[in-house]
Amino acid sequence: MIRFFFYNKLTNVELIKKINNNFKIYDGYIIIQNYDIENNILEISDESLNNNKLLYGKIVEFDMNLNDIIKKINGMDECKLENKIKYTLEEIWTNKTFGGTYKAYIIY
Repeated sequence: MIRFFFYNKLTNVELIKKINNNFKIYDGYIIIQNYDIENNILEISDESLNNNKLLYGKIVEFDMNLNDIIKKINGMDECKLENKIKYTLEEIWTNKTFGGTYKAYIIY
């Protein structure tokens, strides 16, 4: 099972279904340094003291491998950002809104 933390457009269940129809979804959040919603620029610092803002989104569990998930996301026009050719894939700690902390992947 692979977990992802999705924010912005990918919190839309119809978009998540384009990755796979079988998934579990939970409300959650991560702790970040900054998020510019207008330009969709997310900053997560390596220094945990710099991360002091909450970003709410969805924790989604897929029963498929990481490469297949990435390929599906790459094929979605809704996920592509204008003028951005390089994305970061990172494993981070996520928190379910109603309890539980999990490692999950995030793309930004």
